Amino acid sequence: MFLDASILQKAAPTSVEEVLSLAGSVFASTGFNGAGVVLTAEPSGGAGVSGAAFCVSVPILEVEAFVRRAAEEAAAEQGIQVSRLNLALKQEAPERLGLEIEADAKAFLGKVTVRITGALVLQQEGTLRFEGLQMDAGAGMFAGMAGAVLRPKLAQLSAQILDLRQVEGFGLRVTGIRATAQQVELSFVVV
Repeated sequence: MFLDASILQKAAPTSVEEVLSLAGSVFASTGFNGAGVVLTAEPSGGAGVSGAAFCVSVPILEVEAFVRRAAEEAAAEQGIQVSRLNLALKQEAPERLGLEIEADAKAFLGKVTVRITGALVLQQEGTLRFEGLQMDAGAGMFAGMAGAVLRPKLAQLSAQILDLRQVEGFGLRVTGIRATAQQVELSFVVV
């Protein structure tokens, strides 16, 4: 979904530097080349990296470009072209980012503007999921076609959970999500 876990090394990192490098690599592999990774807490006693915490900041422009690429790929499978896409994120609560995507799409001779709303929610167990994804495309034949294509995809996306707690010998728990006008920040702790 967001992070390409297939590039993760098979052995658990043994140093904080390896954790930070790994986090940077995962985000870069997903197309977030401007992501910054900063250590926010050293490991909590003993050997290893357990308890180390870090924050990944991704420029909002890269998040919007990622969403646009995903929308264009999904639309192209249906013979639809996305001509415009705007993404807005709003911090609704410490654990909840509201999202609104508005896109113009065309297929054959018809055009439609689609608006998708919902939220990205940090769950208590340290996972992320989308909640309340809904779409509005107005009325008419092209709006009906857009709904037939998008509603199942939104349901599928809502059913997915981003869970990095058990990744090949170690895990990451998401501890925070935050959006500003310039960036999206995800905070993690190594478990």
